[in-house]
Amino acid sequence: MKAAVMTKPFSINFQDIPCPEPDAHEVLVRVKAAGICGSDVHFYDGSNPYGRYPQIFGHELSGIIEKTGAGVKKRSLGERVVIEPAISCGSCYPCRKGKTNACVNIDMIGSVRRGGFADFLAVPETHVHPIPDHMDFVTGALCEPFAIGAQAIKRASIQHGETIVILGMGPIGLTILAQVKKRFQADVIAVDPVRERLELARMFGADSVIHPVEEHAEKTISKLTNGEGAGIVFEAAGIPATIEQSVRIAAPGGRIVIVGLTGEDVTIPGLLLTKKDIEIHGTKHSVNQFPRVIEFLNENPQLAQSFVTEIMPFMEIEEALKKAKNCPEQVTKIILSY
Repeated sequence: MKAAVMTKPFSINFQDIPCPEPDAHEVLVRVKAAGICGSDVHFYDGSNPYGRYPQIFGHELSGIIEKTGAGVKKRSLGERVVIEPAISCGSCYPCRKGKTNACVNIDMIGSVRRGGFADFLAVPETHVHPIPDHMDFVTGALCEPFAIGAQAIKRASIQHGETIVILGMGPIGLTILAQVKKRFQADVIAVDPVRERLELARMFGADSVIHPVEEHAEKTISKLTNGEGAGIVFEAAGIPATIEQSVRIAAPGGRIVIVGLTGEDVTIPGLLLTKKDIEIHGTKHSVNQFPRVIEFLNENPQLAQSFVTEIMPFMEIEEALKKAKNCPEQVTKIILSY
């Protein structure tokens, strides 16, 4: 099969490698569509702390089951599926608590184990989810990032009537915004320094948008919330300054969910943690969110279509990665078609 092997940062080679053979409880999926994730871009430029080379990356995937292992009982040949990439061990402390997304031995497709930037991929049958016959594979490839957003929303325990701030309107911030506005009666304030992303945020339902270069974000949020601050803050930028800022803009008694990934140290204003009695939650991958997300995208096909910036052939993966890296103001999601 053809595989896009990243041998080192900024170096992708297409190689002919053996097609994987599914184990007893695995299925072999012919990949039909793959999303370019921000983490893939950082694997490409060498800035992802989880990067290992050489590797076949890619974890936002949809396709068709081509073969099943001898012990597979719930999946069948020809099924159209999306892949849930985070494979947990089931025995460590977080797994025993039901937080399989935080598994310390996680076998992540597309980083720890071989990913889907290839023609075929062997996956445990527990980690493929069927999609409706009328759902296209491009939409299917969106399920993974939307599941990340859905997990963050679950961590926030949102109630109707909340005022919510989302710091960072990249792809994950947009998945949070879109799902919040469809599922809750809530006012959402979107913050991002890229004007094009704020325009997308308005299209996805943001009630207010703030360009932090042109206006003081914290003062504007205070004004929009009548001085109370935000009941819920999603930090989706992965920047130490915005993680620190989330504590300042959260309302007393509020909740913060850190979605963005940074390898840098973050300084938190410690007095505000107790003074405001706020909760800070991390979030990672997802737990039992794929069925909900498949249903959500199936019910909102136009939203899914507007999320996709461009569909490119798989063989143009390096061009797609360069475009996502160099033109973030123009790219929400690039999907590779196989």
